Amino acid sequence: MPTDSLVSVFVFSFVIAIAAVVSPGPVTATILSESPRQGWRVGPLVAGGHSSLDLLMVVLISFGLATVLRLPLARTLIGLLGGLTLLAIGGSYIIAAARGTIHLPDPERAHRPSSYSTLFGLGVVTTLANPFWYLWWVTVATGYLAQAQAVGITTLAAFYFGHISADFAWDTFLSASVSAGRRFLTGRRYRVLILVSGGFMAYLGMVFFFSSLEIGI
Repeated sequence: MPTDSLVSVFVFSFVIAIAAVVSPGPVTATILSESPRQGWRVGPLVAGGHSSLDLLMVVLISFGLATVLRLPLARTLIGLLGGLTLLAIGGSYIIAAARGTIHLPDPERAHRPSSYSTLFGLGVVTTLANPFWYLWWVTVATGYLAQAQAVGITTLAAFYFGHISADFAWDTFLSASVSAGRRFLTGRRYRVLILVSGGFMAYLGMVFFFSSLEIGI
């Protein structure tokens, strides 16, 4: 990682984060399902919840948490709990879509959008439920954090802000794009979107769950 300037650290962190951010996952599924009803603000608020946990991870890894998270028992527990949570969230999406209990709001009726804190909380929950998030930080990011920490706290901060800038940029772009396409979404198409998002999250949950059982064995 280049450490000759704060700008180079920021740009480097942004670039490597983009690859992970644009990959489909629980956060993406949440944005896709909520943006048609809540608008572009879903992206930055969900990213805010996600980024708060990124900050916590940066602090904990700086104090040696990466060593603990690499232990087989820790990886197994993270995979099992994360997998079950993803299955629960995905399953609730699938059931809601199948029963027709979730739908686009009627524009002629009053609709109370989710609060900022609720959307922020969704960013936290979906992040905690994603075992890939833990793995990224204790594998890819740990080495870079060690280099940044060796240079100084400002370099560490530049790495963090470069990383979360990728989250905010992509999540906001995604929610704005989905929200802009609201007029193309019928009730049926929206339920299909929810069904696909839920199915993907449930699939990830099963993958992580059974992979963790193999680690435990």
